[in-house]
Formats: sequence, structure tokens, C-alpha cells
Amino acid sequence: MRSNISRASIIVFLLAVMPFQAWGAGLRAGAAKSVITPDVKSGKVYMAGFDFNRVATGVHDDLYVRCLALSTGKDTVAMCAVDVIGLFYDNVLKVREKMKQLAPEVTHVIVASTHDHEGPDTMGIWGPAPLQSGIDEKYLDWVDEQIAETAAKAVHSMTDAQLTLARDTHPLLALLQNDDRPPYVKDPFLFTMQLTAASGGKTIATLVNWSDHPETLESKNTEITADFPFWLCKRVEEKAGGVAVYFNGSIGGLLSTLGDQVALQDPETGQVAKDATWTKAELFGNLVGDLALRALESGTKFDIDSVVIRKSVIFVPLQNELFRIAAAAGAFKGRRPLYTEGKPDQSILLKDSPSPLKELSGQAQLPQATGKDLQTEVDYLEFMSKNQVTAEITTVPGEIYPELVNGGITRYPGADFPDAPFEPTLRAHMKSKYQFIFGLGNDELGYIIPKAEWDNEPPWLNNKPERWYGEVNSCGPEMAGAVTRTLVGLMEQK
Repeated sequence: MRSNISRASIIVFLLAVMPFQAWGAGLRAGAAKSVITPDVKSGKVYMAGFDFNRVATGVHDDLYVRCLALSTGKDTVAMCAVDVIGLFYDNVLKVREKMKQLAPEVTHVIVASTHDHEGPDTMGIWGPAPLQSGIDEKYLDWVDEQIAETAAKAVHSMTDAQLTLARDTHPLLALLQNDDRPPYVKDPFLFTMQLTAASGGKTIATLVNWSDHPETLESKNTEITADFPFWLCKRVEEKAGGVAVYFNGSIGGLLSTLGDQVALQDPETGQVAKDATWTKAELFGNLVGDLALRALESGTKFDIDSVVIRKSVIFVPLQNELFRIAAAAGAFKGRRPLYTEGKPDQSILLKDSPSPLKELSGQAQLPQATGKDLQTEVDYLEFMSKNQVTAEITTVPGEIYPELVNGGITRYPGADFPDAPFEPTLRAHMKSKYQFIFGLGNDELGYIIPKAEWDNEPPWLNNKPERWYGEVNSCGPEMAGAVTRTLVGLMEQK
């Protein structure tokens, strides 16, 4: 098969590659948060992340958009984390357009999802039945507006600030990640960024970046909750003040809060807290929050004088026929357009149904969108102090497997592309001690899987008796190379 990476399908538009220098103003920071909980009483709210037709019956705790704004004088970056399963690039572009009206001084906006499995369906694939969208368009439009308005509030609240950076590799962090797919590479690194007022030292915001699926309450829960990020942020805000912002990281390979690998003792009973309980979710969030605060106790203060912002729009080949059928069925409500040769392509053809959908629908053929690619974006930011890179932020438009971030890609019997070259490892190309990875950053394209580990056809990888899950929710085997090679190119630019 001809490589899609070698053709113009993956086109990189370098939209911003020059460093933005401070103009003597020093670092300024502001933060804000807003509730985005859907109204479960006014109509059906389909919950995301597990099964079809899971309808919310109540609200346990609110969902939030949390934003941190940073400026080094001339230029301003707003970074927002949203308690939803995922937002498409289309949503992010709408937020940025709104920001031009609300805060035109903003240079760049990052919007990432926490990947909450206990909130509303914002992607359209967990509706009442297969191929029936679960998106409430009115609600999702409102969420886009709330993100922009909250980001603008953060910008307008900026004040002179001091930056503290910290990282932690406490053994507990790896023990809190259940990994059920070989090569069993985790991403236990926890990074924190705290902004305090230059005058008085009051906390403005604490940003926490770590990796795990928020799915502690499992599939039978029907109460809206942000899962462990709710308690994590609550803990940090109670102890440190300010606004806590949680960005998920490299959660591919299904790094999860569930399973026997993740054992937390309930202090009230002395027993291990069970999956699908509020106790486990709260214990989990509190523990990660405490570890973040612990890391900050030995954090390092930096004087940031400029920020380098580089971003690239890329076109990733779509090779998942299930996604094509969902697009043709209107599951994405037009928020996930397809492209061919860099131009929008809305064409639809009747094609043979993949066997799972043939069984569900009873139809031998189904409409499929025929566009070749999905448009998305990757970002790379450097925080500079006296011409030295002190911290970096990388956005990844999906759930990247940790071996693409930390190394450890492995060849196994049964892989569909056993001789595929390994993609570059992101952290190996990063320059600082503080390497923030924002998973589901500016998009959600599903699992980003090393091509050498890709397994969509039997015999299954490592002789497993049934197929692995990741490939079901991935655009295809070329996505990992498209994303990682573009990011490394941004990192290595002079």
C-alpha cells in the first residue's frame, strides 16, 4: 500500500514559528472557571464513553471549563481544560473566532478535554443507538461560548505573576495507572505549573498535567460527574487557593483508573475502594492533587521573559470505515468535516458495510463519507528565560500511546505492519526538565497507535484470542507518524 505520509495528504502549514519576545513587562497571569453542566431535567442528556443510550438521571458534581492565561508583554496565550469526553477541531476554531471579539489581544488559544467518561456526549457516537448522534447542538454551541468567555475572563484578570515549575515521579503515580495492552508502557510523570501574584504571593492558578482515563464510575453510573479531576481540582484549590486546571496527558493504551492494578484503601472501612464508587473517585482525585502540591513544595521559580509558539495544521489520513459511516449518518452533526487534498470533501457513496455494522443494521451496504483526510492541529510552546528553554507544552490531538511519548515501541507477533519504522519519541526531542503533554489538545481523533503495534486484522497482536480495543477508535495506522513527526519538526526548528 502506498504510504499516505509521503503524499500531500499530510500537509503542514507552519502558522506561527517566530518567538514572541517580552517587551519589558514581565510575566502576567490570570485564571477563571465556569460551570458547563448540562440540564438533565430539560431533555435527554446522552452520556459519553461507554454504551449507547446511557441517559443522565442527575448531577453528582458540576462540570467545568477552567482557563489559565499567560502573557509576556506583547503576546498572550489562553489554555483551557474542559470536563468533557472530547471536542473536535471545529469547536476549537469556533472558540478562537469568539475570542477575537472578546479578547483580541490573545495570540493563541489551546482547548483540551479531560476525557471525562461520565459527562455528555460531545462527539456524537454515544447516542440512543449506533449511528444516531448523542450531541445536543444547542448545548455544545453554548459550551463553545462558555470556553471563550471563560478564557476572556482569565485574560482580563491578568496581573504581574511569578511562575513555579515542578515535576514528580513518585512511585504511586505509576501504580494509579492500569495498563492493559502490551508493551505496558505508562506515563507516570506529573508536571505542575503554579502562578502566584508578584505582589502578595496569592495563588492565581495551579496547572496539573498527568495521564489517566477519568472513567472510575464505569458504565452503569447515570449521574453527571467530572470523575477524579473534580476532586483533584477541588483539593488543589482548597489547599493552595486560586483556580486549579487539570490537563490530561498520554492516555492511549487505555491507561485507566479501573482494575486491580489501581488499589486505594478506604480509610473509613480499611478495605480497598471498589471500582464504580464515589469513594474511589474521591480518593483518587485527592491523592493526585496531594502529589501535585507535594511536588510544588520543592518546585523552582523562573523569570519567564518570552514564549515561543509554533503550531501546524496537518491532514491525517482517515482509514477507519466506521468513522466514515458515522460521518455519513450525521453522528458528528457536521463538526468533523473530511478533506481531500486540503479541500473540504462532502461526498458520500454507498459502500459495503463492515461486518459489525452489518450485524447491527441488517444492511449489506451503508453510506460512507469518502473524504481522505481529517484536518487537525499540533502545537509546541517554549517558555524562555534568558534564552534558555525552561518549560515546554506539546498538544496532541487525541489519546496518544505512552510509548510514543516515552519510548518503548515493540514488535509483536500478529502486528499488521511488522516492519514499520518506529515513530520518533516525543520526550527524547524535548529540551527542558518540565515537559507538559496536553492530550486531546485542540481535537480528539481517538487513539494514536504506533504503526508497528497496529493490529486491525487477525491473528491478533501477541496471540491474543480476540482483537484489541484501540484500533476500533483510531483514525488509522498513519496518524502516529503524522502527529509525532510534525511535532518533532516544530521542536527542532531554530
